[in-house]
Amino acid sequence: MFNAKSDANTGYADTRAAAEAVAQLLWRLETQLDEAFATGGELLAALPRARSAANLPAIAGQQAFEVLGQAIMAIGTARGHTVAGHRVIEKLGRQIGYETSFGDELPKPAFVPTGADASHLRVAA
Repeated sequence: MFNAKSDANTGYADTRAAAEAVAQLLWRLETQLDEAFATGGELLAALPRARSAANLPAIAGQQAFEVLGQAIMAIGTARGHTVAGHRVIEKLGRQIGYETSFGDELPKPAFVPTGADASHLRVAA
């Protein structure tokens, strides 16, 4: 992927430029997926409010709600695949001796994989 011999054929000046281009595109894709997911969530939240404001029955717009819900789930799946791809690209970068953030500009705090901080919970007998 980042072979110095093929740089002349890629349009990149060198391996570093190619890696930086990949890093920027990966960061942009992750940002756009996050924005799409957030916008989709706002849209799904607006649908029942709009239905209620228009005094329509619960069935009104149900099909749109279901289809758009599936679209949001697909964005979530795409985001997961992108995060997995991010890790693969980072690993490849380390293997070829090139370190770049690939979009991770700031250190991330430790987190529980479920996304929930359960450190304050304890079992009471």
